[in-house]
Amino acid sequence: MQVKIVVQSEDGDQSLTSLYRWLAEDPEVTRDASILLVATPPGAGEMGGAFEVINAVLTHAIALGGLVVSCAAWRASRTHAPVIRIERDGVTVTVEDDSPDTVRRVIDALGGPALQAAQEDDPVADEVHGAVDGHEPGPQ
Repeated sequence: MQVKIVVQSEDGDQSLTSLYRWLAEDPEVTRDASILLVATPPGAGEMGGAFEVINAVLTHAIALGGLVVSCAAWRASRTHAPVIRIERDGVTVTVEDDSPDTVRRVIDALGGPALQAAQEDDPVADEVHGAVDGHEPGPQ
């Protein structure tokens, strides 16, 4: 599963590279995903383009939950959190806050039937939703 992440910010590509570093250093994300920062092609006479998007290639549908939770945590750590757009297979979801409801909405919109089916069969899915609900995952 491939996901594109765009940060809408007025600071050039600083917010995008900050989110990229955050995701690349999160073991919950990198365990099940490859994260790549993609630059725009340079214009005529330019040495290189600015970074434009983060591509995430996920090994399975459940990894989407960890990616979205990590994006929300990054937003929560920012004083002036920019809007994040996450796209998968032509579906784009805009993230303007870091509430558990927003995280759940993004996962539902982008995960589709494969994620819902996996959640029913995979105990790790309970951990992802536990983290989304604000509860610690694991035995109660």
